[in-house]
Amino acid sequence: MKNSEKTKHKEILSEIHEAISLCEEYCLPMNGQTIYKEISETIIPCLFDARTYVEVGFPHAPSVNLSISEAMFLASDLTDKDPKFSTLFAKLRIIKEHTDSLSINQGK
Repeated sequence: MKNSEKTKHKEILSEIHEAISLCEEYCLPMNGQTIYKEISETIIPCLFDARTYVEVGFPHAPSVNLSISEAMFLASDLTDKDPKFSTLFAKLRIIKEHTDSLSINQGK
């Protein structure tokens, strides 16, 4: 694996960790709304799935793309309901761009 790829993997992992932290902040018990159940039961598991593939060196695996896409779809829906989730959606979009660029480079 090239040094630039390792750097990109670390960058993606860092972005995923930030997105997970953001989700966890949204799910604090004091908020107590049902919308947070969607985050904890769907978005966070998608991010964990993507993180696992990146950690083992397969950020170009189709599962990464599918997991991030699903998380983005749900975050977009949440953003439509409440604009405070736009930060999460933006973070997921950045992760998607990074993983897409790795997938494109993998195909070369």
